[in-house]
Amino acid sequence: MQKLLNGILRNRTLLLFILLLALSLRYMARNHYYQRTNFQALNNATLAPFFEARHQLFSYFRRDKHNKQLLEDNQYLLEKLINKQSKLLLLDSIPFEVIPAQVIRNSIQLNYNHITLNAGKKSGIHKEMGIISAKGVIGIVNRINEETSSVISLLNKSLSINAKLKNSNHFGSLHWNGGSPKDMMLSDVPLAANVQVGDTIVTGGMSAVFPKHIEIGVISDVIVPKNDNYYQIHISLFQDMTNLDYVYGVVIPRAETIKKMIFDNE
Repeated sequence: MQKLLNGILRNRTLLLFILLLALSLRYMARNHYYQRTNFQALNNATLAPFFEARHQLFSYFRRDKHNKQLLEDNQYLLEKLINKQSKLLLLDSIPFEVIPAQVIRNSIQLNYNHITLNAGKKSGIHKEMGIISAKGVIGIVNRINEETSSVISLLNKSLSINAKLKNSNHFGSLHWNGGSPKDMMLSDVPLAANVQVGDTIVTGGMSAVFPKHIEIGVISDVIVPKNDNYYQIHISLFQDMTNLDYVYGVVIPRAETIKKMIFDNE
């Protein structure tokens, strides 16, 4: 698309001449059938590249509008999903919201990787905000300015997230050991838990960063150590961390907001 725009700018004089020539010929041929017929053929052949460029340009902006609509639709569906899955203080639903953002930088080859978003204070992003995608957890915001923000990626050895088995209340700590960008580790899950390869892992909801039951990945391997009371569990992420585009910051209601909702519902 950028090449098309550059081509239009470079040849703007020629395109203007062709357009004026076409208008002149059209004026001359308006009242004569033979000339009009020849003009239409010449017009179609000469201006075809111009019309194609115009079509591509308009299609580009229509596609951009369509992508924005898809982003808004995803935001709406994510909010519904979070609100359906999350329960707090025995209320049926706390109205969580999400703030859309786009990834503009994503490091994956370091031991302490970070992600940069094109949204900051102006968009409502704040420090320690949980970032998710349509497929799962992405990381936690650690630095912000007006227009952008920095996120501690899941692929960062310093980050640990509270997680649990979806089908039970056994909790553990999710972290990355610096290996494959698709593989996480879940520790501190006791041997008493019924753990199977293929089980889904979700957020535990034991912090004020992520709501409960946001999906993370599935168990790909289970290791039972000889001299320990806890499993070593390998997790395969739902989200491909090497291929990030649109993500969402999760807005957790503050204690004052929740208290007000409780009294309003009484």
